[in-house]
Amino acid sequence: MFGMNAARKLKVSVSIDADLVRLVDQRAAREGKTRSAMMEAWLRSASRRAAAARLEEETAAYYDALTPAEASEDAEWAKGSARMARKLTIDDVRGRHSPKG
Repeated sequence: MFGMNAARKLKVSVSIDADLVRLVDQRAAREGKTRSAMMEAWLRSASRRAAAARLEEETAAYYDALTPAEASEDAEWAKGSARMARKLTIDDVRGRHSPKG
């Protein structure tokens, strides 16, 4: 979605509260970044949080709209998936043998 390619960056002029500029400058100095880099990082972070919030809202709306039959089917799929996931041994080192050497 967002690229880090400097050639794609645009120079813009915005007006923001002086207190906010001081906060940005302080944080940028602590992290060894430029004001622009700090503001870009904050905007990206805010954008990710907003996207996550939208996803949560849309997911909740989806489940709220399920009919009782659909909700029951979903619950059965969840139970079956959880049961099968418990059988996975992807990270289980107990059953593995160490190489002989």
